Amino acid sequence: MAKKINKKKIVGTIALFAGMFAIMTVIAKKRVEKEQINKENPYIGKDGEKEEPTAYERVGKPIIDRGLSFVGLLVLSPLFAVISIAIFLDDPGTVFFTQKRVGKDARFFCLHKFRSMKMSTPHDVPTHQLDDPEQYITRVGRFLRKTSLDELPQIWDIFRGKMSVIGPRPALWNQADLVAERDKYGANKVLPGLTGWAQINGRDELEICEKAKLDGEYVKHLRQGGFDALFFDLKCFFGTIKAVASSDGVVEGGTGEMHKNCEIPTDSVDAEIENYGYKKSFHINKEGFKHVLITGANSYIGEAFEAYAKRCYHKNFVIDTVDMIDGTWRERDFSAYDAVFHVAGLAHADVGNVDEETKKKYYEVNTNLAIETAKMAKESKVKQFVFMSSMIIYGESAPYGKKKIIDEHTVPAPANFYGDSKWQADKGVRQLETEAFHVAVLRPPMIYGRGSKGNYPVLAKLAKKLPVFPAVENQRSMLFIDNLCEFLCLLILSGEGGVYFPQNAEYTSTTALVERIADTTWHPMKFTRLLNPAVAAAAHIPGKTGDLTNKAFGNSIYAQRLSRYDGLHYHVVDLGDSIELTEADTFSETELEEGA
Repeated sequence: MAKKINKKKIVGTIALFAGMFAIMTVIAKKRVEKEQINKENPYIGKDGEKEEPTAYERVGKPIIDRGLSFVGLLVLSPLFAVISIAIFLDDPGTVFFTQKRVGKDARFFCLHKFRSMKMSTPHDVPTHQLDDPEQYITRVGRFLRKTSLDELPQIWDIFRGKMSVIGPRPALWNQADLVAERDKYGANKVLPGLTGWAQINGRDELEICEKAKLDGEYVKHLRQGGFDALFFDLKCFFGTIKAVASSDGVVEGGTGEMHKNCEIPTDSVDAEIENYGYKKSFHINKEGFKHVLITGANSYIGEAFEAYAKRCYHKNFVIDTVDMIDGTWRERDFSAYDAVFHVAGLAHADVGNVDEETKKKYYEVNTNLAIETAKMAKESKVKQFVFMSSMIIYGESAPYGKKKIIDEHTVPAPANFYGDSKWQADKGVRQLETEAFHVAVLRPPMIYGRGSKGNYPVLAKLAKKLPVFPAVENQRSMLFIDNLCEFLCLLILSGEGGVYFPQNAEYTSTTALVERIADTTWHPMKFTRLLNPAVAAAAHIPGKTGDLTNKAFGNSIYAQRLSRYDGLHYHVVDLGDSIELTEADTFSETELEEGA
């Protein structure tokens, strides 16, 4: 009797699930039919010849997608309910968010997500294109994005046949650059996926062109069909589970938040690609003489350069400085100078807490003033203009556990208005270069030395007080002020233009730097890997905690080949000695106290 009852239960359960499946299929079909969004689709018909799908793509993959998505919707329905309630309570309004995306054969479809941004947020605009996007993200939304839970409703898009579990992430309808790049690899001819090969191989750290190549690799495996395609799908699937478990997550498909273009902007391609400093050979006349004007008073770099030149190259330079604040500099006669060294600018601010007026001021000073100064130097027949750009034009450092190596192929992609103001100036002054007017742009990493400002003094303060510190193995490019000044002296003597990446001869890590500072100042400190899990956890906390942790323990380096120049040798101080020179005041005070 029990067996008969069990059989009835089994049959009843199967019938229930079959009925639910049938109802959901009908609903999904009707929803698809209602989507009349391809009337003005510029991409249709531009995707080349159609390719015959393999048996796996035609039969096997749809069965897997439909089965997994059906089970997923049933199992996760309680979680859907909890998230929906949390979203509504945090910011009343619709729970789900729909967005027009590019699907198979470049046809538009409506993608579903849990709403993570406020109801007032502009629709159909990529997050990275919003002005200060953080202001639009809700508290619940920040958590949903960090854990990738906002992507769960796309399981419904998989069930209704508009997406697959694995495939290239769907581009926004207005991302013509991404769609065009994917055309090269046939990636627009397959169903987009909830996750894909590109998403587990770099996410936003990749440029759009690199993402498209990875999508192309996926398409190649998919076109193989059979077990090769199945195994590659499984590889992507389990790779995603690993990424989500480490809170890397699956992101906005191919939005390219770090790099919005595949190539260097056309307005600077000739000036930059052909004029990288590391491609040059320098023949510097150490007996030469230069009259230099520093535009920008009270600058740490400007004052350090002037002091270094007087100390080490007193026969080669006469240096004047002009204040750029009150506008009287425009009355200065630039024609008497061989070189103008522009250091005036507004320093890094708390970019998340500024008004529009402050942002405007950054562009006025960091961009417009720099370009105006360069134009005046050019009109005055000055032979060389040296501009201090920054590593910040390449965006923030990679987060904890991720690598970021900047080389000659890396496209600048500022993460905020401060970085963009420097990048616009970087491009603007280089466009003025001629055979008679050489423009040299320096993009240094973090500069440190006695009296320096920024991140180094904060780190040094911690190194002199904390009893214990994490033993983290990250990598950072840095530049000691004397190495920079030596570079500047030699570069100005050469009279050359170009794009330069001066940095120390060796990389360092945050832990190694703190250890050297502690040793130099005789501060006892222990370093342990036991704190590393706490660092990893803190790096994933939304807001300032995560930002500061990633800033301290993230990775960001220049490829060393960019910083080595034939005939221009500027590494006069190694890392260890630079820390001793920087902390000389502390060392002397400690020594005096012990002597007393």
